[in-house]
Amino acid sequence: MSLLCAASARAQSPAANAQVIEIKLADLHEDNPLINYRKAVLELAMRASGRPFSIKGCQVANVATSDQRYVQLIQAGQYCNLITTSAGSGMTRTLESIPFPIYLGGGYRVLLANRESFERARSIRTLDDLRAFTIGSGIGWVDTSIMQANQLKVAQGNYLNLFEMLKAGRFDFYNRSIFEATSELETYDPGHRLAIVPDLVLYYPTDLFFYTSPGRDDIRDALLDGLKKIHRNGALLDLIQKHSSTRQVHQAMRGTRPRVIELHNDRLTPIERQAIETYRMDWFK
Repeated sequence: MSLLCAASARAQSPAANAQVIEIKLADLHEDNPLINYRKAVLELAMRASGRPFSIKGCQVANVATSDQRYVQLIQAGQYCNLITTSAGSGMTRTLESIPFPIYLGGGYRVLLANRESFERARSIRTLDDLRAFTIGSGIGWVDTSIMQANQLKVAQGNYLNLFEMLKAGRFDFYNRSIFEATSELETYDPGHRLAIVPDLVLYYPTDLFFYTSPGRDDIRDALLDGLKKIHRNGALLDLIQKHSSTRQVHQAMRGTRPRVIELHNDRLTPIERQAIETYRMDWFK
């Protein structure tokens, strides 16, 4: 937090007379590489915008808070005014989107498998092949609705429970983002009963976007301006190549040509879809 505050103070000095944009970010107090990446993108973009700003966490009780609860708080705008979550979620329709994908193509997914399904995954080449299996996904997740719309069989459950359900053979695979899978196996599978299916990637157009409170044009405009600037000047690509949550993934994917199964995603708004198509990188180069 001290680093963020110091950075904010430095960013404010050139325009000390301008009104400070106060950002109250959901998940700020969580400490994991994925959340830290979101914070790093936010700070980098706000600095690039040239607007004075401050960043702090939402003033809510120190208990687990769901994205749906955060959305309710952000809609009100009193305790929180910014969240990072998946594009295409119905619950964010009441918020102002900042149409810029922070991973420049975050729609790549890998499958976690148990020992039995790991061997059977070798036969998967097409979407029709995949439809013979059952995939675990979270209740109410955008990913869940996307897979169901593509006629895939989905077993739904709580995020953490899904790891144990896969170990018990309740379904065949657990669909995870390429940025999440490795660290999750280290954390939730110390016995090494699960593994990532090699040389197989699912892709559907999606990414994480920032969403802010209705009427907060100052946050929306400054953040979007800053995101476009760090895309043009290469600072965002540099962050992707160096940040702990993306560096190894980018290096591992470069030069590979895995089997890619594409899924259709009809959950995106036209603005979200255009942003994902406009700002993207080839993770395999």
